[in-house]
Amino acid sequence: MSAKQQTYFACSAPPCPNGKLHLGHIGGVYLLTDVFVRYQRMVGNTAYHVTGADEHGTYTLLKARKLGRPVDDVAQMHIDEILHCLRVVDIEPDVFVRTSSEDHKERSLAIYDQLRASGNIELRDGEQLYCETCGEFAADSLAIGRCPACNAETDSNLCEVCGLALQHNLLHNPIHTACGCSLILRPIRQVHFNLKKFAPALDDAIETSRWPETIKCKEHDWLRTKLRSLPMSRHFDRGVTLSSPPDVAGQTLLTWFEGLWCYETGIERICKQNGADLDGIMREPDTKLVFFMGQDNRFYYTIGVTAGLFARGYAIPDNHAIQDFYKLESAKFSTGRDHALWADEVVADIDTNVLRYYLASIAKPFGRNDNNFLIEGLVQAAVRIDAFETALRRHAGYNETLGVDKLTREQNHNAKRYCEAMEDTRVWDALNALNAFFDAASFSRTGTLVSATEISVFLSLLYPVTPTLAARYGACFFGTGWRPGFYDDPIQPSSGSRKPIDFARFAHPVPAAFIAAYEKRFRQPQPEA
Repeated sequence: MSAKQQTYFACSAPPCPNGKLHLGHIGGVYLLTDVFVRYQRMVGNTAYHVTGADEHGTYTLLKARKLGRPVDDVAQMHIDEILHCLRVVDIEPDVFVRTSSEDHKERSLAIYDQLRASGNIELRDGEQLYCETCGEFAADSLAIGRCPACNAETDSNLCEVCGLALQHNLLHNPIHTACGCSLILRPIRQVHFNLKKFAPALDDAIETSRWPETIKCKEHDWLRTKLRSLPMSRHFDRGVTLSSPPDVAGQTLLTWFEGLWCYETGIERICKQNGADLDGIMREPDTKLVFFMGQDNRFYYTIGVTAGLFARGYAIPDNHAIQDFYKLESAKFSTGRDHALWADEVVADIDTNVLRYYLASIAKPFGRNDNNFLIEGLVQAAVRIDAFETALRRHAGYNETLGVDKLTREQNHNAKRYCEAMEDTRVWDALNALNAFFDAASFSRTGTLVSATEISVFLSLLYPVTPTLAARYGACFFGTGWRPGFYDDPIQPSSGSRKPIDFARFAHPVPAAFIAAYEKRFRQPQPEA
């Protein structure tokens, strides 16, 4: 148990509602958030999963134009799909904030007003890309070109490859995606988030944080050498509209600010439900914010969101869990190239517990470049879960085979490793500790008296990643009142005789038809169009 109860707001990056969630989205962001929340609750903390839908991005607008449908209808369609994809892998956020909601618009303007009142927002001359053919300003993915730092193709706001936040006058060879014509720059007035005056103090706060060293180093580089201010507004007719100062009235906040601020709208909703004050909760020392995201979000979370908290007198995030882009057969998951597996389709053939276990095991942190989805890995995950179940079923229903010993020193060490990894959001490393625990466990071997405590702790280690499996076996061994957790006293098996397990296994071999279809789709050369 934790020495003192903490309150965690685990905030996953809000997806843009322009399509379903593939396994790269699930494994890299939303599953890890769910696992972290389940773990924190298991060890006695209060934890909430907060996310939403970034409806004001240009991707949804482009999808609506392609389909010839109203943009709000398209957003609703894909939000329904997103929530369904989360549910089929046992992920249900506590709060899901649509950025089109009125309370989110109010919260975003409140944050903007707080930053402005504290002198951290200033009016500046700027430039925005403009299409003379269409007679409109371009924003975000409505303009594409080449990154000035790495020369990768990028939209006009953020390079996904190197993470550089772009200003429009830096984009090389800008093209309007709506018509394919070249874009020009037009002068505008816009508001900027001025980082210069508090950058040294923010730099110090990041240095003493528990953030991963790879992330700290990147933030130090940005804060010390590259950043002075960030544009916050632009001409675009979807989003949170500003009314002041007069020079920017009618402009909207960049979605990289207000879209990500849905975390605070979500926390505000939780506070209202609990009769608590948002500002008081945010200033409480035992409140911890942890953000989960893919690598394309790292700049605006680690700099924009973090600076927005710091400038208002709040603590910076306790941690950032940032993942490299998931790969499928060594190539990035891509909806556009149809190089993806969809969560709602895969679970028709693969048990959710197996899928969660495998996705969590390959979710390596940013900079490792080691998160490749392969069919062989999925097959081995099914084999591993089957081994867990075989060992558990060997002792189910026979109280005389269960002792009440405490954990051995080795198993205490493995459990401690697991907890340390979970606290640091290193879920893949926690699974390494879980596997070491199982391999050393008495119940994984035949012909031995096994420890009820060992089985309970093992199921508790499994629970955040494979919740339905762990809960079902826990009830079988210890009764319906069993709850995952780590306890000081030995665990007693349920009293009285117990029937052998009468429910089907969760793990099954990956179907041959699934493997064949996978290999045909992703490994055989495709004919050129």
